Amino acid sequence: MRLIIENNSQEVARWAADYIIRAINRKAAVTDAPFVLGLPTGSTPLDTYAELIRRHKAGEVSFNNFINFKMD
Repeated sequence: MRLIIENNSQEVARWAADYIIRAINRKAAVTDAPFVLGLPTGSTPLDTYAELIRRHKAGEVSFNNFINFKMD
């Protein structure tokens, strides 16, 4: 298990978004297979989702070849 400690929820959201975006972009660089990610529901991940949306609008990540499923 890996424990990441940040100072506040915004820093956690940025760290998580960075991690997800790196994984998506790494896979897109080597294959056309879709990136599959399980996402939690509820209020805890909302800041991360907002950060992913912001970064998508900034052109840092594409969700065109992306499949997600909800874990709850």
